[in-house]
Amino acid sequence: MFEVLKRSAMGRLGRWTHDGREVTTPTVAFVDAEGFPAPDWAEVITARAGSSESRATIGIGGSFFIPAEPRGEIPLPQRSGLPPGMDLEIPREAARGAVALSASLAQIAAAEGLEVVFLEGGPSFLDRPKDFVRTLVEARTKFGAARLLAVPGIAAPHTIGVLVYCGVDLLDSSRVAYETSRGRFLTADGSVPREGLEELPCRCPSCAHGGPLLDHNDHALWQELAVARTAIRHGTLRELAERRAVNDPWATAVLRELDLRHYEFQELHFPVADGAVKAYSPSALTRPDVVRFQRFVASSYRKPPSPRVLVLLPCSARKPYAESRTHRRFMEAIDACGNPAAVHEVIVTSPLGLVPRELERSYPAAHYDVPVTGDWSRDEVGMLAGALRAFLERNRYSAVIAHVTTEAPFVREAVPDAEFTAVGRPAADESLAQLTDALRRAVGTGPAVSAPQRRLEDVASLARFQFGSAGEDLVAGASLRGRSPFVRILRGGRQLGMVTDRGPISLTLEGGAVLAKARTACVDIEDFVPQGNIFAVGVVGATPDVRVGSEVAVVHGSEVRAVGVARMHAGEMVELRRGEAVRVRHRVPPPNA
Repeated sequence: MFEVLKRSAMGRLGRWTHDGREVTTPTVAFVDAEGFPAPDWAEVITARAGSSESRATIGIGGSFFIPAEPRGEIPLPQRSGLPPGMDLEIPREAARGAVALSASLAQIAAAEGLEVVFLEGGPSFLDRPKDFVRTLVEARTKFGAARLLAVPGIAAPHTIGVLVYCGVDLLDSSRVAYETSRGRFLTADGSVPREGLEELPCRCPSCAHGGPLLDHNDHALWQELAVARTAIRHGTLRELAERRAVNDPWATAVLRELDLRHYEFQELHFPVADGAVKAYSPSALTRPDVVRFQRFVASSYRKPPSPRVLVLLPCSARKPYAESRTHRRFMEAIDACGNPAAVHEVIVTSPLGLVPRELERSYPAAHYDVPVTGDWSRDEVGMLAGALRAFLERNRYSAVIAHVTTEAPFVREAVPDAEFTAVGRPAADESLAQLTDALRRAVGTGPAVSAPQRRLEDVASLARFQFGSAGEDLVAGASLRGRSPFVRILRGGRQLGMVTDRGPISLTLEGGAVLAKARTACVDIEDFVPQGNIFAVGVVGATPDVRVGSEVAVVHGSEVRAVGVARMHAGEMVELRRGEAVRVRHRVPPPNA
């Protein structure tokens, strides 16, 4: 039985229970063989000598001539014989009880009792990063979230962060043993010959006391596993993968292949609220939650109906932008134009591209950090110029005012008719005066737009971002109460939801009924009245738009039983039998209450 405890991207921190023994994943099974003893502190080992009382054992067997019966608590299936050093490589397909060895996923059924799928041919994947990614995606898609994925023969300290990011749950130390036999000193940055080191860049127990090279290399592998586990707990596994990928061409190719050709698979695992984006490397431009936001603004976003003048503004280091001193000055200058509700503010930024002001508290707009230097790479310029063109093709304005400086060259190329108002620093008095003057001229000839009307349009835009067309139904005919960012959505005297400083609209049961009618963001449960949070064992289905962090309606048939926040994506809710699926905010009273 497997339970996911924490998630970050495709990586999972979990608890695997097998025959009464618990194993925390992701983990490393250390080789325990003659000449390569497993460390005393290893939690899981791979061995031919049978099971261990103190730690979980994966039994392997076989010789060059005669296949041996595997031993251990978690015996790998029998296979045709190979040299002992190659026992984890594929000779042919096999499945045995809770474990399957797979060379061809098509030949193994996702049997009910199957707990672990070993993808064989691990070392060969080091020459085939595209095949590695494709095989992983196919395996996870076929076998689902409830099975562990294991890839032997491939883990090293400098690649384990990327492997865990890919969703691998179980690795082994056979590659470390091999590199040790070659005299390689392993670190998170790669490997170097041990003989060439005048000073050891490590103070692990082995290095501190002149111990064997294998002890250091095992320790380095385990330390990086601990780093990856910590990144999962803190939601920063993507950032760890980006840092480690630059140390290894194979890891770089794997990350690039995932981003460029497997966006849909990755996007399932990225949250839609309360995450964090540390955009410190070029790979941030292609991370799935960033691309998801870019695609929405480019292809699905519609500006509020009333504003007719677009103002392009630079980003700020502080998020949300409106809380920065610079953007407060921008808003004061816009208010001074006499008809501020007729102005639509859009922030130009990397890696997100364009952020409409009404979406600035949503994820990831309010949750990213990027060095603000005023320098733009060629990739960023291309992305932003394309985003501007796509945005203006779908959204029409009578005038475009660009209050930017370092962004001006590519904005001018993408929007040649724009009027530029910033002189030197955008927040300087002279620049702000020019912005106000340009806006007065642009909005002065048209009708005035009321602030309440514009606020309702902005909330409707946020609702569309969060719920698609069902968001329009949520706000249609509604009125608003409260002061931003805490705004209640009311209809017929009943509260449907509330905009908060977190960004997403929090639903009431009445708001959940709107989603249920549209079959948007719905989690289907068995026939029970929730007494607390919803766990995966009680879920029978979910609409495919549900992600971690989604506001959802919990329904049985056509009846809304609760509303809350999803803690799994839709597929996990159905596939897993343990773990919290929905953190409930409101629920219907029990029948006899």
